[in-house]
Amino acid sequence: MLLDRKKIRRWAKWVALILAIVFALSFLFMGVGYGGAGFDLSAIFRGGGDKKPEAPQSTEEKLTAALQALETNPKDTGKMLEAATLSEQMYSEKGDSAYLQAAADLMESAIQTDRSLKEVYLRLANLYLSKEYNNAQAAVTVLNKATSVDPANPDLFLKLGIAQNSLGNAAAAVMAWEKYLELAPNAEMADVVREQVEILTATTTTTVGATSTTVGATPTTTSATSTTSD
Repeated sequence: MLLDRKKIRRWAKWVALILAIVFALSFLFMGVGYGGAGFDLSAIFRGGGDKKPEAPQSTEEKLTAALQALETNPKDTGKMLEAATLSEQMYSEKGDSAYLQAAADLMESAIQTDRSLKEVYLRLANLYLSKEYNNAQAAVTVLNKATSVDPANPDLFLKLGIAQNSLGNAAAAVMAWEKYLELAPNAEMADVVREQVEILTATTTTTVGATSTTVGATPTTTSATSTTSD
């Protein structure tokens, strides 16, 4: 019986050792333990190992990829607008105005390729009217095109009035804003626009009246001169 106990103890030791090894291996294989060090032995068998994840692409890399895609398919308006957005982001990051020009050119190309891209006209006009770009004449040009494509959009006429007014074209600004009020009489900006229309209309009327008076006075002056000469 004593011998049997010795055998049992010997086998118990081996069983305990085997269980300890299995337990340790299971910890390693399942990625458990070691203070959360993150070592996962199973990843080796899956082919992952401790490979680091790839870093996300930079804005410049994304822009390059979009432009390369456009070289393959020059009529892809989706890629044009993607590249335009990335160009604007590059301007925000680098401050180089060449990126703003690139964004404008890409949007111009998009609406030339597909005139039905209504939302792009206003987006391009906003870029032209921004303090960074500051080209009201370009905004007027694109907005005039937009109003023929999307004549029921009040925002186009609102922006057109702003662009014309900034160029000093009071009569054209009033015309655009009156159309805006016709399309959106209760819009958020309606009261402000009405006030501006009243101011510009009064200024234009006063200017025209003063000009007419001056022109009408000219023949009288000429007549008086002729009388003196006689």
